[in-house]
Amino acid sequence: MRFSISDYSVSPKGKGWKNGWPEDRSRDMARVRADRSGTKVNVHKRIAALVDLLLDETERRGYRLDPKRCGGYVNRPIKNTKKASNHSWGLAVDLNWDKNPERFDGVLRTNLPPWVGPMWNRFGFAWGGNYSGRHKDPMHFEFMGSPDDADDMLSKARRDLGHMKPDTPEKYPVKSGDTLSTIARRLNIPGGWQALYRLNRDAIGPDPDLIPVGLVLRLP
Repeated sequence: MRFSISDYSVSPKGKGWKNGWPEDRSRDMARVRADRSGTKVNVHKRIAALVDLLLDETERRGYRLDPKRCGGYVNRPIKNTKKASNHSWGLAVDLNWDKNPERFDGVLRTNLPPWVGPMWNRFGFAWGGNYSGRHKDPMHFEFMGSPDDADDMLSKARRDLGHMKPDTPEKYPVKSGDTLSTIARRLNIPGGWQALYRLNRDAIGPDPDLIPVGLVLRLP
């Protein structure tokens, strides 16, 4: 991740997501569906596959979603402000809002199992139950990275959650500023940059420090 999931000082616009509310971003949205409950939410297409995996994993581990009490994209500001909500970028989802209500008295009321927040944290989402002070919003999960981070976290989720088919190698397109070390560190590549280099040596050539932008690397 290029940005910390606990740093709210940079807005989604500052991370490369363009404008939020009041601009209508509905054309950038995609609908994802949790397999077990059929819960559907609209999110930015760049995080859609990642959210789909996390919704399915949340239910697979035993927490069932209510299709009538979950949501994603809404073109609105943060309540009682003129500041764009992350929902207006399609970067946030609310899960079972009746059981995980937003509160401003410092009380965390939630029926989420203790593993849910850390699991979403692991793939770039902040959890509203971790807000500091008296504001608690345990229904709320928001993606805190850039568009490139979304691609990285999807690759990580596909590997870590075991959703990739054995005969389907995961790939990564090199972006400006990337090195084998930074890629390996962000994606938690087993064996580090050396393993990444060995797998792609024919494409990279003799110097592992020279990787052109746009080169598609295979991942271990």
